[in-house]
Amino acid sequence: MSAHRYLLILGSGTDGEAQLARACAALAGEGRILALSPVVSGASVVAGDPHRYANQAMLLETPLERAAFNARLKSLEIELGRHPGDAACAIDLDLAREYAADGEMRWENPAKLEHPVFVDLAGQVAPIR
Repeated sequence: MSAHRYLLILGSGTDGEAQLARACAALAGEGRILALSPVVSGASVVAGDPHRYANQAMLLETPLERAAFNARLKSLEIELGRHPGDAACAIDLDLAREYAADGEMRWENPAKLEHPVFVDLAGQVAPIR
């Protein structure tokens, strides 16, 4: 069975750090957490959004291929309380990159790393090679 390594960007506008801790526990059930950044709390990165968010990056190894893993992330968001149209996002689990076992980047979703906060968090757990 081959393993896949993914960079995730986690965010929560509802019960911030506690919700991120619940998300980390749920993700630990999906594979092995290889690295985890500190939690950073602050204003939304979206212009006009008045909410505050807690964000974190994670490097996770799992046997799931990217499409299946992304679908699993969306299911976990719902299990953790995310509902369409929520004013403040209960939880956001974004797949940002996939890495080979040697650390070389295989795939990236640049939209998930547009903001410097997310780039900084990502760099703490999975530098680009």
